[in-house]
Amino acid sequence: MFMCACMCVLLFFLDPFAVFTVTRAASGKAFTFGAETADSYVKLNPNLSGGIDVASVCLRYFSDIPDKDREQTFFSLATRSHSNGFLLCKQGRNRHQMYIGSAMADFWGLPDELNGWNSFCATWESSTGLTQVWVNGKPSSRKSVFKGGSLRGTPVIVLGQDQDAYGGQFRSNDALIGQLTDVHMWDRVISPCEITQFSEKKIVEGGNVINWEALDYTVFGNVIEEGPINENVRQDCTLPE
Repeated sequence: MFMCACMCVLLFFLDPFAVFTVTRAASGKAFTFGAETADSYVKLNPNLSGGIDVASVCLRYFSDIPDKDREQTFFSLATRSHSNGFLLCKQGRNRHQMYIGSAMADFWGLPDELNGWNSFCATWESSTGLTQVWVNGKPSSRKSVFKGGSLRGTPVIVLGQDQDAYGGQFRSNDALIGQLTDVHMWDRVISPCEITQFSEKKIVEGGNVINWEALDYTVFGNVIEEGPINENVRQDCTLPE
């Protein structure tokens, strides 16, 4: 995982109408989306000027929802022209989806562990439209999406919800129920080597558009900031005498 300093765990239990804005390193933290709601999400403020003609996004998610008819949204970038400008989600289990410029590609048969951490990376570049996703280090087939297109205007980026309109129109059945951490975005196609390192939780250069180590974000609704679930450490269950 990305290099992090030891930090105290902070929990923010927010009512559905609360807003909390933070600019700081999110190392060693995760956002917990604990309920199916239409008003709980995290808005990111990216370091971005001009249009998007090439992009890569990596993140890690933890969930236990297997329902094939249930969408879970991880990353939603919208512009005024394209509500699904750059969207990463999954539909049920082992069906990952990526929208670019509101055009969609399905990616089937990739790893999707329930109750475990999954790394999810996606790349796209406009000149060929080639896009590819990687889950837990395994690459998908390559597909051409939104060839020659460009995402122009000021983007709105949201975690844990799908923007059906620019900056809003959320639905509860698109909400993530689980945890997100280590979200990064680059204005280039990152290499397979970098993706492999990310999936193995090794140190890589953080995103230059969104960097988890220097995250500027606003929390809306019932989102909790806490340490990521540790799936490998046995808990101390010693009972008092």
